Amino acid sequence: MLYAPQIYALNGFVKKSFKKPEQQFLDIGCGRRKLPEAIGVDASTSSDADVQHDLEAFPWPFKDNTFDLVLLSHVLEHLTDTDKTLKEVRRVAKPGAHVVIQIPYFRSPDAFGDPTHKHFFTIASETFLLQSGYERAGFWIGWPHPSKNPLKESFKKFIHAHRAFYENSILSLLAPAECLTWELVVLK
Repeated sequence: MLYAPQIYALNGFVKKSFKKPEQQFLDIGCGRRKLPEAIGVDASTSSDADVQHDLEAFPWPFKDNTFDLVLLSHVLEHLTDTDKTLKEVRRVAKPGAHVVIQIPYFRSPDAFGDPTHKHFFTIASETFLLQSGYERAGFWIGWPHPSKNPLKESFKKFIHAHRAFYENSILSLLAPAECLTWELVVLK
């Protein structure tokens, strides 16, 4: 089962919980829109976080092998040490847990519009993400659901089928994807 299509629903970010009673979810950098029934962690005092913690201070205040799902929605680009962050996510996640990462595409205006972004990601960034002990369960250029606009959906299918061409051509400059979404599985 993939979680990303449930989190990023057709009508926006999920509002209703889909967590089973025995599961533990962690929303890293939750801000003001925490995943329903997840434990939210954020450095900001004005967030909806259950745990206030500087995400660049390791280790995080969670036990090893705790979470079934870890969400990093538009947070990885803000953190200084991506590799250390991914290793910490792996530490707190159970073996086989899913990790959903959504980040702005490097050519998106959102990527450079926020001066707090420290890193920029491409489709090829997947190679780096997988080196930290994960395997890919799902990948979406943009949101993990079909577009309601048939022209947009056809374009989305085209760029998924021709990722390298899209990323290395003028096409990604003319029509940059808004974001990239990965769903990874923790290998331990």
